Amino acid sequence: MINLLKKIRDLLIMIVIFGALTATLDYSRMKSGLTPIFNISNYNENTKIQSYRGLFYQASRKVKVSTDESLVDSSEIEYTVLNRKISIPKQYKDQERDITIETSETENCTSPSILYYADSEIKVYTYCLDKINIKENNKTKALLSYLEKDNKILKDIDYKLAYTGMYNDNSTLMYSDLYNLSNHGLTMYRCNKENINDIYFAPKDTAMQPDFCTYKDDDFKFIFEIHEDPDSNTDNSNTQKEVFYEDEQYRYEFDKPTLDRITITTPAVRGKAETSIPLRQVLASNLLTIDELEKKGLKFKKIDKAKEQATNQENTVNQETNINQNQ
Repeated sequence: MINLLKKIRDLLIMIVIFGALTATLDYSRMKSGLTPIFNISNYNENTKIQSYRGLFYQASRKVKVSTDESLVDSSEIEYTVLNRKISIPKQYKDQERDITIETSETENCTSPSILYYADSEIKVYTYCLDKINIKENNKTKALLSYLEKDNKILKDIDYKLAYTGMYNDNSTLMYSDLYNLSNHGLTMYRCNKENINDIYFAPKDTAMQPDFCTYKDDDFKFIFEIHEDPDSNTDNSNTQKEVFYEDEQYRYEFDKPTLDRITITTPAVRGKAETSIPLRQVLASNLLTIDELEKKGLKFKKIDKAKEQATNQENTVNQETNINQNQ
């Protein structure tokens, strides 16, 4: 009997030590912005509250987007051990960027959403907005200029908007500007469908539109890349220039024959297979403009035909003058 009591005592001591240790470890994780792990977790879809029940503690948070997010992205974080509530410091909130948003809204808007930016990870649309700028450190730049460098600016905007619920499609997350982030107010929709993780920015109180969070094959001009096959011609003496395009004002040429070695490719993204189209075909079908190709990195010479003609005429006159003088 005494041995049994000792075993029960030892077991209780081990339970207390384990409970105290796991409670301490999970508290440390939560202070660092991480979710606790030594517990049973439950999630209420209606309230967006995720609760954690450990051996000696209880904790909870309000989820902003997904139960996979860290505590940095959540709110209403609570931790209680043995019925005593202990605060969770939120030092990580200081990491948020100090930005505001300036928009210009389209009057009498009747147009659908417009693809504003796309890369291999995400697509961003605007609806009834003529412009959307970011103001940071007393400098104002278009949101597009931020996105072209790093699309993480979207997370900074997400942090500063209030999650207002899920649309009745049970996948689209809705956000509103309740904290005066923007000058006119702002609405954001974040899609969470298969192959559709688009973001839509719209004026304040904009309702979900029929074309929001629908599949659109419209990102070719944003995600295309220029691929050039190696030159198999080992004769480097070939310096013949190649005219590959011409319009009314300019002639565009490569320093050597190159056109048939260049293809325009797109990666396999959002459920689409990768593509590869010869540059010759792209130009013939006007899929891309010369300016779009140049911005992407295509190297060529651009000759102003009128100036070239004037220069040639001037050279001809000078030659004729020199001949007459020599005679």
